[in-house]
Amino acid sequence: MAESLLSFSEVLLFGRLLNDLQIVRSDIKKTVRVATVEKVNLNNVDTELDGVELAEGDLVLVRRNNANENGVYKVTAGAGSAFKLAVEKKISADDRVAVLDGIEHGDTVWTQTKDIPKQNYKQAGLRGRGRNNLLDAQLSLHAKFARIYGFAYEGTYHELPEPALFLVHGEGKSATDNMPANQGARAPQNPSITGVASAEYQIANDIRVWDYDKADYSIRMDVMTGMLEQVLLDVYFGGGGPSVSGAKVSGAKVSGAKVSGAKVSGAKARGSGD
Repeated sequence: MAESLLSFSEVLLFGRLLNDLQIVRSDIKKTVRVATVEKVNLNNVDTELDGVELAEGDLVLVRRNNANENGVYKVTAGAGSAFKLAVEKKISADDRVAVLDGIEHGDTVWTQTKDIPKQNYKQAGLRGRGRNNLLDAQLSLHAKFARIYGFAYEGTYHELPEPALFLVHGEGKSATDNMPANQGARAPQNPSITGVASAEYQIANDIRVWDYDKADYSIRMDVMTGMLEQVLLDVYFGGGGPSVSGAKVSGAKVSGAKVSGAKVSGAKARGSGD
């Protein structure tokens, strides 16, 4: 978000996408790039649909033509500068199609309501996880996991003691604008992107930034590696397992663990000698 009077609420996450950990929505049978807004001529399609520039090979959801023409199509070369749409797939009744991009229909999901070959697409409503549908909003079509190394808040950059995995959305913005690697010490991108005006540290060129409000919901996962004796048996049964520093544990059952500087509320502890 651009700097404003509300920027004090802004949290910026610095990290890299974790490409080997993907979010898959099992309810979606097909993902397309864009959906039609109005009826189209399948043999003469404009180079732009719903604000998206088309390219050969893109998949398009046709949803405003008649029931025999609706469906998922692939963009192919047409006459002149126009494109044609070739039938790619007919979707079964009750199956869902996700649309990634577009001004009106980007990041939406559509349910097919008729038997094959007829096709009728109705926008799928949020399935609901509480009144605010917060879970569906988090797990949007652009949700990804990133390894986060630090964050900026109120104009200051804070480095995490260890990288953690966070749920993010989209590709993020470059933290350095891909500056030349031979700059010995450099500030990150402009403060509207990174939240900091200067830095006494270096940022790798492939670090990205994701912008959130401090009240936004997310998912954090901390990764522990080592022998099973260390990461499982010692933690569960005690016996000098890994220590936990600065942790907040509420309503937890802690057995034989070593806890330093922790805030423990309503916990049941055994083996501590108390």
